[in-house]
Amino acid sequence: MLKVFTDFVDIAAGFLSESPQVTMDLAEDFNEIDDDIIFYAVLYSSVTVVFAMAVLSKFLTHEFRFGFRSVLSLIVLFLGEPLCQFFIKGPGGVLTFAACCLLIYSVLPASHLPVGNKAVLITGCDSGFGSALVKKLDSIGMRVYATCLNSDGPGAIAIRNNCSERVCVLQLDVTNAKELEEVVNFIQVHEGEDGLWGLVNNAGVWYFSEIEMTSEALFHKILDINLFGTIRLTKALLPLIRKSKGRIVNVSSLLGRITMAGNGAYSVSKYGLVAFTDTLRQEMKKWGVHVAVIEPTGFYTENMKEHNIRNRKEEVWNSMDENARHTYGQLYIDTVYNSIVAGATRYPDDLTPVIRAMRSGLLSKRPRARYPCGTGADLLTMVYPLLPVWVADKVSSLIGIMPLDARPATLS
Repeated sequence: MLKVFTDFVDIAAGFLSESPQVTMDLAEDFNEIDDDIIFYAVLYSSVTVVFAMAVLSKFLTHEFRFGFRSVLSLIVLFLGEPLCQFFIKGPGGVLTFAACCLLIYSVLPASHLPVGNKAVLITGCDSGFGSALVKKLDSIGMRVYATCLNSDGPGAIAIRNNCSERVCVLQLDVTNAKELEEVVNFIQVHEGEDGLWGLVNNAGVWYFSEIEMTSEALFHKILDINLFGTIRLTKALLPLIRKSKGRIVNVSSLLGRITMAGNGAYSVSKYGLVAFTDTLRQEMKKWGVHVAVIEPTGFYTENMKEHNIRNRKEEVWNSMDENARHTYGQLYIDTVYNSIVAGATRYPDDLTPVIRAMRSGLLSKRPRARYPCGTGADLLTMVYPLLPVWVADKVSSLIGIMPLDARPATLS
């Protein structure tokens, strides 16, 4: 027992004799850890501050608003740093966090080019997207040639009354060769020296008509306005746009990527417009000209107002041959168009997402090739092509405006 006690005393004495050195070693280790923590905290804070200021500057200049990309930025800001510190120690964590911030910043909208003396021609400015874009570009100081189907109509008068002298209203039916030539000559006289910076092909028309119901004349009308009118005007103005190394923005539709029952002729024209845009984009790269396509979902514009919808219904019915009328019947087309009228107001009337995309296509330093606009447009355009055909058809019928309970006369 005495021996055990003696051994314990010897061990305690030895520990006490060495404890100052142990204490000093521990203190040095803690100091090194503290230095590391402070060093990496400064690095993380520096990256965070730079990234936060860069994102905030885009908010303040209205280059992008609250949405998926802004939420992603906030997630990286608030969760990226602690996750990298916890899971990836040392310089690797800082580099990973900085790389994530750089990646997120790269997908945010780019800053815009200065307006300077740039001029843009926009078609279809009587109402809707065209009219709203004219007002937006005028407000930032651009010179605008606003072409209208009726240059003496209420839409053209509203532009003259509400816009500055930088806006010039011109008469243009894109299917009328004489009017198109006059507009091109007018632009050549006024912009021939420096070239035309931008062309926005916005003019278009929409009819809801199943393919069997759509007469050949109506097919030609839709294709002539939505597709061939764009092709004619673009080709005529290309020399001026190449001269300025400018921009071309074509307004298509989500129905140029996704087909839905009742929109056959319209989808044919918009699919064609997307193909035209994609080809032209590749061909114009060598000239320094950028070509983009805008792909909106449904928006409540003048096209969706009741009197216009009912006028188009009458036009569709009057153009149908006797066999088509017998097969489908007046009741069927009335039911379909009544459903369209009833559901038209569900579409958003805030055109800001589309106008912002158009402006980006014209002035962004890093313009995109495609601009899906509207609720779910990005997700739909990414996922829809990957779906099996039967699933894609089901999705189309669910999001389309064709009433599921409507039956043609010969099926009733």
